[in-house]
Amino acid sequence: MSRSGHHKALGLSALNGASKLLAIGKTMMVAALFGASASLDAFWVAYSLPLLLPSLLTTVVTVAFVPRFMANLEGREGPEAWAGANTFFTVVVGVSVIASAVMFVFADALVGALAPGLAAEARTEAVSLSRLLLPCVPLLTLSSVLSALSNARERFVLPALEGVLTNVTIIASALMLATHLGVMALTLGVLAGFVLQAGVLLWGNRVDLRRSIRPKLDLRHPDFRAPAAHLLPLFVGSVGSVFTGLINQYFLSHGEAGAISAMAYAAMFAFLPVEVFAQAVITTFYPTFGRHFARGEVDEAAQAFADGLRFLLFLTLPAAILLMLFSEPLVALLLERGAFTPAQTALTADITEVLALGLIFRSAAFFNYRVLHAAVRPWLQVGIGLLGVATHLGLCHLWGDSGGAVGVAWAASVSMLQSALLSLLAALWVLRWRWPKGLWPELGKLAAVAAAMAAVGLLLLPLVWPTLPETRLFHAVEAMAIAFVAGVAGLACAWRLRQPDLQWIAAGIWGRLRRGTAP
Repeated sequence: MSRSGHHKALGLSALNGASKLLAIGKTMMVAALFGASASLDAFWVAYSLPLLLPSLLTTVVTVAFVPRFMANLEGREGPEAWAGANTFFTVVVGVSVIASAVMFVFADALVGALAPGLAAEARTEAVSLSRLLLPCVPLLTLSSVLSALSNARERFVLPALEGVLTNVTIIASALMLATHLGVMALTLGVLAGFVLQAGVLLWGNRVDLRRSIRPKLDLRHPDFRAPAAHLLPLFVGSVGSVFTGLINQYFLSHGEAGAISAMAYAAMFAFLPVEVFAQAVITTFYPTFGRHFARGEVDEAAQAFADGLRFLLFLTLPAAILLMLFSEPLVALLLERGAFTPAQTALTADITEVLALGLIFRSAAFFNYRVLHAAVRPWLQVGIGLLGVATHLGLCHLWGDSGGAVGVAWAASVSMLQSALLSLLAALWVLRWRWPKGLWPELGKLAAVAAAMAAVGLLLLPLVWPTLPETRLFHAVEAMAIAFVAGVAGLACAWRLRQPDLQWIAAGIWGRLRRGTAP
């Protein structure tokens, strides 16, 4: 992977990081206002319904269709040249409008199927909120198409702004309206954020919209039909991925009130590193894999895979260690105020600890899947993903009743481990078992870094946590200071071992500082 690719990955990580800082602020506000309550459970159920179809289409559009037709359209503009692409866009947006109308009519039945354990009052509220959010279906579908166009042209910033814009509107809406409207304020903020993001993407793609994009319906066009062999398995695989979240919601709805909300809080903390770091690495390495496989450069693809996997683990493994060790004081510090109680802190922290283990596996699996798609082996990813869904469902049946929300979290992490291992084997197979010899020592360095962080945390954390109720905030701050010390210990160990990604980052920072002070 080129240095420019690393720069793009870090740039996206910075933007994603800003988005997630806003997400943390939003979560703190939501926790203080609503805690982990039945009403907030209703919001999360309502929020999941209109996201079903856009979640499927976003992956399909981004990974399969747009990169292919953009390669074919290189240097060609105008509605005629884009006839196949325009047909795809028309079909996708049209399906989303129809789906939105159908979901509006059958919202009550859909909520009952997705969360049958909700109390009657919470179910009624979830149905009302779902119907209010259904305009998000075509909005998000349009945004997914425009985001994919931007990414295909290597304009990564505007699509990455989604989290920033949505979080800002939700925070503003909640601050102004939550006292009078309750969780309805969150719903209105979500709607406003999606409208704003669609407007930004329309502006960012205005040249293509003016010159080439028009409604079209030519189902026989080769640019529409050619990618179908890749689209179908990817769509099936995306269905499996969405089902995982629905399975969680189904089992959690039968538990205590607030379990769905506690899982949502925990998932935000546990998977934040995936969205900040892993997604940036995956997005920027994927075009490199595609180029190498298209040219038959297997050795180069294998080296890019090794570089990307090492970089991915360097960014996510320390985050997982810190989350597993410091989840309870972190949740207490950020969320435990207002309606959010110490008991809710304990449940959210327990779930976070388990999901933090899964974030490493989730990141690795997503990265491996990009190798399979670049090698045009999508059915491999589909099989691995669906097997993971089946494993998750079976483990939820085994552990959901006895372990509650924590049991569901364990089911998720174990299924992620399975997907990571199987996808790694599949990626190595398409790479013809090219495993760069230098990767094993680098993985050993990362293991040593993780061990150093864990040792410092395990040694110092018992000095300040757990603590008495009246001093929880003070000792939570102390625990975060210990987490910082553990992180510094990990960086010192990585520097001592000459970990290449850290050295590259340090060299880049030093170079910029020198240029900044040059006369």
